[in-house]
Amino acid sequence: MAHTRKLFIATMIVLTWASVASAQEWAVAGFTGIVDEADTSMHVFGSNGAVAIKSSVGRGTLNVRYPVDMRVREFNPPDSDCTELRANLRDTGSGARVIVRLMRLGIGGEAPVGELTLLAEIDSNAFGGASNQYITHRACFTQDPGFLTDWTYFVEAQLIKTVATANPGLMSLQICSSQDACDP
Repeated sequence: MAHTRKLFIATMIVLTWASVASAQEWAVAGFTGIVDEADTSMHVFGSNGAVAIKSSVGRGTLNVRYPVDMRVREFNPPDSDCTELRANLRDTGSGARVIVRLMRLGIGGEAPVGELTLLAEIDSNAFGGASNQYITHRACFTQDPGFLTDWTYFVEAQLIKTVATANPGLMSLQICSSQDACDP
């Protein structure tokens, strides 16, 4: 009897967690990214969760990657909406740039092994206007993400600083099945 009760409770916890997980969107703070080994001496993590290039670095490109778990995601946006990539980023103007790309890598099954596809891209230079504040930018997926078990997904971010006074930063990333799914 006690064993059956424990099994029932464990099953209910797993089912409850699975239903919550499938309803959530993917989100991550900037400081949880994986900094390329060659760039570890140039990055700094902020108290607000952001990643940036150290102010002592005159110029350089910081490469950061974020593994994305999309196994439990369903991307069925309403007809007037799209599945989107969002980034809270800072581009302080001339000499600063942030590029964020959602990538899909084929790992077998229906997907050719090693095939790399760009699904969405945000380029701070495309939005114009400089700001010392973090601003939310978004981009729609350019295509369906595919049969999720045949692919692996990651976001790659490049923070580019070409003048010493520039201060590019990335605070957070999200993947939303629709605009309403990520709006507060």
